[in-house]
Amino acid sequence: LAGPENAASGRLWIGLLLVSALLIFIFKSADFRKNFDNILGGLVVGLVVVGLWYVTSNIFLESTSDFDGEVQITLREYLDPTTSQWDMAEDLHKDWVGPKPSRNSGSPMSFSFINPLGQTLGYVAKGFKRINIVLGVAIVFGVILGSFLMSLWMKSFRIEWFASVKDFFNHVVGGILMGFGGVLALGCTIGQGVTGVSTLALGSYLALISIVFGSALTMKVQYYRMVYEEAGFFSALSSSLVDMRLLPSMMRKLEKV
Repeated sequence: LAGPENAASGRLWIGLLLVSALLIFIFKSADFRKNFDNILGGLVVGLVVVGLWYVTSNIFLESTSDFDGEVQITLREYLDPTTSQWDMAEDLHKDWVGPKPSRNSGSPMSFSFINPLGQTLGYVAKGFKRINIVLGVAIVFGVILGSFLMSLWMKSFRIEWFASVKDFFNHVVGGILMGFGGVLALGCTIGQGVTGVSTLALGSYLALISIVFGSALTMKVQYYRMVYEEAGFFSALSSSLVDMRLLPSMMRKLEKV
């Protein structure tokens, strides 16, 4: 099962075991089982992520070659500038405009928001030219449009502002940190936490664990600072880490809440 000749079946069985363990863990919660929206949302998101993996992995282009006749090549092969097609099959790329694409262009992908946001910014900066419309741009605009239409349908659309100027700057700093973190982690809660985990990539699991840990720690620090309004950040941080059993109790600065 673990040998190189059984790699495909090995990955399948490992994936099935992990999925089974996760399903057992999830459905142990009575609250989750009673909420149909949770089940439906998880099912739809899972199908969309897997579906996009499948679609982007099975895009083929047909071409006619003087030597091979009609051939089919994958989108990744077509866009890979290192292949001989760019030099030996000039008719295949005769309509290409601009410089050669990067080597990773056309690679299979699924939902993410870190790189697509950069692609969308490039699309806007270059004057909304059709040649710059890629899957990432479609994902960003699709999510925004879908959310807007859903809010209208649910009659929950409203315009909100921040609670205060301090709250505004907290969100700005948080957004900047999330941007740096998303780039360094090669993905966000969706790109690594959902799409990446679907590939069973070790890096995605490390990123997801780090995201969950960071979120839990942040909420604990904020809760301490709400209860102890005069407490400093480091006092709240050390007390939170003690609560999470990552520091000895002697380092606690605030009473447990």
